[in-house]
Amino acid sequence: MTERAIGIDLGTSNSVIAVIDRDGMPRILTTEEGSTMMPSLVWYTSDGPRVGDAARPGLDEAPDLTIFGAKRLLGRRFDHPEIRRLARLLPYELVEAPNGDTWIQLSAGKAVSPEEVCALILRELRRTAEAFFKAPVTKAVITIPAWYDAAQRQATKDAAQIAGLSVMRLLSEPTAAALGYGAHRGADCKYLVCDLGGGTFDVAAVDVAKGVFEVLATTGDPFLGGDDVDRAIVEHLVRDVRQTRGLDVTMDAIAVEKLRLGAQRAKHELSTHQHADVQIPELAQLPSGKAVEYVKRLARADVETWAASTVERLEAPICEALARANRTPDEMQDILLVGGMTRMPTVRREIERVLGRAPSVIENPEEVVAVGAALEVARLQGAISGILLVDVAARGISVSRGQGECERVIHQSAVVPTREHRVFPSRMDNQARLEFDVWEGESPTPAENRHLGRYAAVDLPEAVAGDVLVLLELTLDTDGTLRLGATEMVSSERLQLEQVFHAGLSRADVSRLARQLAEGS
Repeated sequence: MTERAIGIDLGTSNSVIAVIDRDGMPRILTTEEGSTMMPSLVWYTSDGPRVGDAARPGLDEAPDLTIFGAKRLLGRRFDHPEIRRLARLLPYELVEAPNGDTWIQLSAGKAVSPEEVCALILRELRRTAEAFFKAPVTKAVITIPAWYDAAQRQATKDAAQIAGLSVMRLLSEPTAAALGYGAHRGADCKYLVCDLGGGTFDVAAVDVAKGVFEVLATTGDPFLGGDDVDRAIVEHLVRDVRQTRGLDVTMDAIAVEKLRLGAQRAKHELSTHQHADVQIPELAQLPSGKAVEYVKRLARADVETWAASTVERLEAPICEALARANRTPDEMQDILLVGGMTRMPTVRREIERVLGRAPSVIENPEEVVAVGAALEVARLQGAISGILLVDVAARGISVSRGQGECERVIHQSAVVPTREHRVFPSRMDNQARLEFDVWEGESPTPAENRHLGRYAAVDLPEAVAGDVLVLLELTLDTDGTLRLGATEMVSSERLQLEQVFHAGLSRADVSRLARQLAEGS
């Protein structure tokens, strides 16, 4: 019997799960509450974590223990400027892990990684699928932003492993959208996919010809999404509270979180109405103990003005994707808008302005990515035929030795999977190990690239300097995951690689967390 597998759109704000039904058609599964979208929320209570809709009360009762937007933190170093900015705005505390990654502080003695938070979300999605199939689910295709770097991709895989899921493939969200939208249409088409969700913006140029989905270029902004619009609204609400109520709530995490939720609800309503009300019965308490009620009517025009600087950032990734694909807007036959934020009228107008034409309106832009993931599951399992996906590397890969410049090994937009080699000679007599650094990016200047790790080829044979030649093999698979191998060229013997520094969780930590979560199920 074919192992049960599912398609997952792991979102910043909400997550969606899809399967191929018995009749061969994609189907979005619903949560216990009957929704097709599960909030990407985890509330750490004294009785254990609550996930999804069950975690919503935590946003009011314990915002410092209710984690949203964990996807934005995956694979991110604590010293990243955007992480530092987020740390000042979130109701929960971000801290630096021992290896420099971003973790979440839950209490004086406990911090968790974003991988652990996302694993709880993935496990809940897996349980939903198991209730549908009435059988265990062990595999998944998980969609990710096209612009995810190698560390973020590995962190997603680690979260899935902790949740008890084997990743069949990491599929870029715009590619999944093109597959979910175009697979059943059968017609050849040149798509430009614009995917704006809660935390990221992705753009992909995808050609479909005779069942072949070929990604020509992918670009994006990993810190552009609906959360940024929410924050822009909250900034104005905080200012209004100060002016109309005489209260400064900037240091009140619970009050700020209530304003964020009110802003989010109003933003959704303003997609179809000109006005929406923010109503918070108990925003804060006065020293007397009296609750302060806050009511504010928002106009769509005002919100669009506040969000203008955020929306303007859509243009650069769109133009970059077209340039990399060597295409003009007129050459793109269809423009697909994907993600819940594309419902916002000002977003649609901005994309239309940049491209000079109206995009297609997808009926359920929040679900089409998960549908594409489910179709990829069916393709990989042989349940459907006549479809081939050809994807490209979102970023180049470079290597360096010592304090030297970076040398590009794998080019950006190279078709994946791909494998490249570089040869490093020993520099000293009887050198026992040869260290090198791996970077994501194509700049010769290390500081302009993302450091993925430092490695060492060890137990080199004794020889004079230059006589030992280490052949380094770099493989970038279809997931965008990098694998390394090394061979001593004179003897043709495989060399052991030690990881001197790494980002993300160690393999031992992932296995340990997976066991703990399975035992606690």
